[in-house]
Amino acid sequence: MTKPHVGSSLDDFLAEDAMLQEVTAIAVKRVIAWQIQEEMASQKLTKTAMAKRCIRVVLH
Repeated sequence: MTKPHVGSSLDDFLAEDAMLQEVTAIAVKRVIAWQIQEEMASQKLTKTAMAKRCIRVVLH
């Protein structure tokens, strides 16, 4: 069986340049933002309505 890929992985490359944590954090933030956006669309919520809900949760 031959290797389909030659060389290091993207994670290895980023780790060598000490960028893995930063890139991972950015990716996680983008996924969370996308999930929130999708849920807001499914519930037909505006940004203002979502912000009001978030404030209520934080204050209680």
